[in-house]
Amino acid sequence: MHEWSLALSVVQTVDRWAREHNAEVKRVVLSVPVVSQLDLSILREAFDMLKMDSRLEKATLDVKVRSPRYRCRACGYVFGHEEVSSQIEALVGKYGEEYPLHLVPELLPAFVKCPRCGSHDIEADLAIQVEEIETI
Repeated sequence: MHEWSLALSVVQTVDRWAREHNAEVKRVVLSVPVVSQLDLSILREAFDMLKMDSRLEKATLDVKVRSPRYRCRACGYVFGHEEVSSQIEALVGKYGEEYPLHLVPELLPAFVKCPRCGSHDIEADLAIQVEEIETI
């Protein structure tokens, strides 16, 4: 379900930008953090359905799933996703398909601890972003 609302936001935002720049969109590149665990086939299907009658009608959607680096503000430890993946998998097991980070990846510090000191004061770029727009 989250994939459809995300696709709608992308289509509306890029369509508005394309209209302002009098452009037709050929390709949209979206960057998503791995913690969001989006179903990419549903996201692409939603994008293809929602782009009709917009400046994205002929556009394709490419999705880059990125593995963010994290930094603990308490102890300064910098670590990769692999060091907290077991904590995230436990969340998925507890909440199921609609686990909190699927809907709002920025909630990660509330659920994940620094593997070195145990602090929840963690920072990372967890935003879902339009990385590139290619026009015709």
